[in-house]
Amino acid sequence: MEDLEVKKLAENHPELSNLLTEHKKLNRRVDALNRRRVCTPSEEMERKQLSKKKLASKDSIMKLVARLKANAG
Repeated sequence: MEDLEVKKLAENHPELSNLLTEHKKLNRRVDALNRRRVCTPSEEMERKQLSKKKLASKDSIMKLVARLKANAG
């Protein structure tokens, strides 16, 4: 998801940088929950909610990147 071009854009756009940071945090937490052999019902619910937030975050990143690229070119 985070290729060189997106990293370069993030250097000059704090909003994109913040979105990427948030996405990474969500990804780490979801991965940690996915590695567990057994999750409690509350952990399972958290995993599902975080997965949805992660997907929404990725969508926001892609929309912002597309907008920044369109404005640059």
